[in-house]
Amino acid sequence: MRLVSCIALLATILPTAFAIPPGASSTGTRIDFSSLDQSRPRNVSGTLYLPANAAGPSPAVVMIHGTMGIDARGTLYRQPLLDEGIAIFEVNFKDGIYKSPMDRPSIETFLPLAFAALKELRKLPAIDPNRIAIMGFSLGGAIALRTAVDEDRKKWMGDENGFAAHAAFYPVAKVFLPIVEQCGGLTGAPIIVFYGTADVYGDGDSIPKLKTLLQKKFHFNLIAVAYSGAAHAFNLNAPPMTYIDPAAKHWKGYTSYDPRATADSLTKVVAFLRQNLAAK
Repeated sequence: MRLVSCIALLATILPTAFAIPPGASSTGTRIDFSSLDQSRPRNVSGTLYLPANAAGPSPAVVMIHGTMGIDARGTLYRQPLLDEGIAIFEVNFKDGIYKSPMDRPSIETFLPLAFAALKELRKLPAIDPNRIAIMGFSLGGAIALRTAVDEDRKKWMGDENGFAAHAAFYPVAKVFLPIVEQCGGLTGAPIIVFYGTADVYGDGDSIPKLKTLLQKKFHFNLIAVAYSGAAHAFNLNAPPMTYIDPAAKHWKGYTSYDPRATADSLTKVVAFLRQNLAAK
């Protein structure tokens, strides 16, 4: 099948597989905000979910989708985190920015959006400004990793602190490795990464390399959670899918659900965020 035909087929399949159900965000509050990059104005939005019966300002997590946009993964982790008293700000960094893996921008495009989301949450009386983490899947995971680089924090936040913790799911870390080689340091906030050893984006090789590099260069302990034989998007409860993505090996993306890895990652990421967003 020719590449153009494959792309056309992908465009018809993916919206069905990854679409968010109508009204799924109805229990949250939509917040519109803009990129911090004044040279490339972009308007985006997010849905804020607050924990019930919060006694005071709540800790929060900026949750970022993968390339295909908001899907069931956000719903999966949302309620367990809300039950822990942690607010969720699930952002939409796809609409109006890109349509598919074929026109997806570089990570640099998303950094001023991610830090804008952090600033937006800090304006809200319901949110504790010092206890805001970032969590993401695939593309969102890559953004979650990159926001831990101190030069990027300084570029977009100035003297303000960055995120209090970073949770990244299968973040295509091969792209992050050369950034770490060149950067002068991390913010120091804790990072946890979840990945499958059979991920076609190479995390089975690149995450162990990243852990070693961070320890060697910055004496930083990356928490890496590996799932043997698990594929990309192991926590997306959907039929296995093959699709075109230039970032995947041989341009062949592949996702497959793994209930064991999903359940374990849910327990571990909630515990990680509970610990690192606890009141000091």
